[in-house]
Amino acid sequence: MRIAAVTMVYDEPDFLPLWAGYYAGQLGAAQCYVIDHGSDEATMQGLGAINRLRLPRSPQDDPRRARAIGRFCAGLLEYYDAVIHTDVDEFLLPDPYRHASLAAACAASPAPATTAIGLNLHHLPASEPSFDPARPVLQQRRWVRFAAALCKPALIRRPVVWAPGFHCADAPLCLGDMFLLHLRWFDRDIALRRLAKTRAMPWADPAAGAWQRGSDAELLTVFERIAGLARSEAVVFDPDIPPLRDAIDRLQESARENMGEPYAFDLDLTVDELWSLPLGFAGLL
Repeated sequence: MRIAAVTMVYDEPDFLPLWAGYYAGQLGAAQCYVIDHGSDEATMQGLGAINRLRLPRSPQDDPRRARAIGRFCAGLLEYYDAVIHTDVDEFLLPDPYRHASLAAACAASPAPATTAIGLNLHHLPASEPSFDPARPVLQQRRWVRFAAALCKPALIRRPVVWAPGFHCADAPLCLGDMFLLHLRWFDRDIALRRLAKTRAMPWADPAAGAWQRGSDAELLTVFERIAGLARSEAVVFDPDIPPLRDAIDRLQESARENMGEPYAFDLDLTVDELWSLPLGFAGLL
């Protein structure tokens, strides 16, 4: 099965090496495509055989970005059986208890668009040191939180129209044996650096992306709030077993209520508890 992976970046020195290493390792570097939206050359080193498409820099415009990436991925589907699209801080992980690799999980997902189970990976600064890029991510972080906004149709087998943010597409909601791990909150220092970048860059819509243009104090408050959540060590990451089943049931009920809306479910649905990733995930990233 031929599978491509696509992301779009602007100055991502912390996340791009992680994205490139993961997807090249799973699919092969030549099957990975990085759309460079005017990055500084110093942040684009080390891609090797990964394909790089250069675009001129322009203000951040999420609807335009969704259209452009959707059309690019549609073009790739002329040559690939399936295409994965994620943001550069998102990692499509196979369920390690059901599939030996990302490619195997994709092959087992025949839907036009497969939605992953979305998880935020969190840094708890009081008990976890800053991220060390020389070590695997999941040897340093293990606490996750379910988030409906990250249940994205990240694997497509036919052209789709993604909504801005890529949270939904014009395809039925079909959950697969995959998890979308989001690293925005996985390290406090990296989050502060990235916020400074997104806060300073031009935006096409002055009202858009408020969560990416807040103050440092607001971001640190989120880290403090997450650190105060209850924690569960013994969660089985099986969509047929609580508590993951309960979260998915809420997602699917919301999808029934939101039928016909631009966003197919309530993006604010989450679980007010941190779950420890099982050991089977530790070697994936």
